[in-house]
Amino acid sequence: MNYSEKKSLVISFALFILVIGSYFFKYNSQIYDKDIIAEVIFGVAFGSVLLQVVFSNFAHRDLKKEVDQLRLMQERDWLTGCLSRNKFKKECEKILEKNKDQTYAMIIFDIDKFKAINDLHGHQTGDKILYDIAKILEKQINEDELFSRIATDNFNVLIKYQDYLTFSKRIEKMIGEINGYSDQWKINISMGIYLIGEAKLGICNFSDRANMAKRSIKDNALVSYAFYDESMRLVMIRENEIENKMEAALRNEEFELYLQPKYLFLDEKIIGAEALVRWNDPILGIISPNDFIPLFEKNGFVKKIDAYMFEKVCKLLHKWKIEMDQLTDMIISVNFSRVHLNNLFLPEELFEIASRYKIDPQKIEIELTEGTIFDNDIQMIEIMKHLKNIGFHISIDDFGRAYSSLNTLRNLPADILKLDKAFFSESADDQRGKKIITSMLNMARDLNLVTVAEGVETKEQVEFLKERGCDIAQGFYYAKPMKVVEFEAFVNKKLKSA
Repeated sequence: MNYSEKKSLVISFALFILVIGSYFFKYNSQIYDKDIIAEVIFGVAFGSVLLQVVFSNFAHRDLKKEVDQLRLMQERDWLTGCLSRNKFKKECEKILEKNKDQTYAMIIFDIDKFKAINDLHGHQTGDKILYDIAKILEKQINEDELFSRIATDNFNVLIKYQDYLTFSKRIEKMIGEINGYSDQWKINISMGIYLIGEAKLGICNFSDRANMAKRSIKDNALVSYAFYDESMRLVMIRENEIENKMEAALRNEEFELYLQPKYLFLDEKIIGAEALVRWNDPILGIISPNDFIPLFEKNGFVKKIDAYMFEKVCKLLHKWKIEMDQLTDMIISVNFSRVHLNNLFLPEELFEIASRYKIDPQKIEIELTEGTIFDNDIQMIEIMKHLKNIGFHISIDDFGRAYSSLNTLRNLPADILKLDKAFFSESADDQRGKKIITSMLNMARDLNLVTVAEGVETKEQVEFLKERGCDIAQGFYYAKPMKVVEFEAFVNKKLKSA
């Protein structure tokens, strides 16, 4: 075998190892330490090239060039030219060791809705934005400071911290330059910051804590950066505990159906209820929805919960149809999260479940929050139309919170408008608030929408809403959410005393 052949064989083997290693790194990074994997990949590839030195005494310069190229591949990001993740970590350790008396901040930021930019404008545009951001950071980084692109649109930055005011101004300038660098594309970044205390915690822990801070403000248009505090770690631990339990909890039917009665204002007759989920953990007891629904919306598990609750409602209505004639007129409302927004098959899926239990869709009300509808009004309106054509009632929950366009509201295929309880409870007792609520009720009446006031807690609120012509009440003044057996007994008692 001549030199050229040996050279080609060894280089091919090195590249083969890099490809296989990259695949391994991508799909097994949660199992193994990423830095160890990266070093193993490079070590094998680097060793493959060094074999050439043993087997050949020729073309030393060419071989050195190839080794340098492989080293560069490991130390530099191929797109932006900035440090690779592994090299960034090693250089950070050196800087912190060298500057023990200097306080540093670890920063992580990414671009909000970057995937949408790639999808709408193409990956070339996305790559250009990432390259340009790297060039902006390059100009802002001082001596003994570093930055790296650690993943798609995620950047890691290590910079010096002097005092809060000076540091905040520098951060705001950095964010301003990145967000405003292009008139062509709308860029918004979310940034998390961890002020490094004990260096012994390690670079990975610094980055993790900065990432926790970033996650706390993700997709919040009003806030661009946040500092890490210990409560974030405690929240993450709690969320991990919940995520570790959620699948088993669903299998074990720990998620229970609760019902809160709805009353006609006119004669205070119970006409239905809202279905609410409660998690009855065998160890922790009842877990509030506020502790798990926001997390389930983030991780997508809410899709399973919504489908599970919808089926439980259908089972219940089927049971009432067979065993309890006095409850067959009840209409039950079921909440659906915004994560269903992209499921154009939602109407068919719900109809299939209702049909399985021989339930008339008119016995079920689908609740969609106002924010969900107006996040993607065109697609959601099509879904709403389909649901209504099937026969389901449609209600807009939390109305008043998202400052909806009245023109859009006029075109919605909705039947029911639920006034946002926070808005109502804060405003019902002052004159200005009463005028706003009165206007909402008049507008709903003009659009032939049934109105529901949720969160009704006082006799004064009841009298005011009755006087203004609100149709339905729901709240603690009448009844709290209760288990199904309690609801059945509660309604039967009301019917007997009527």
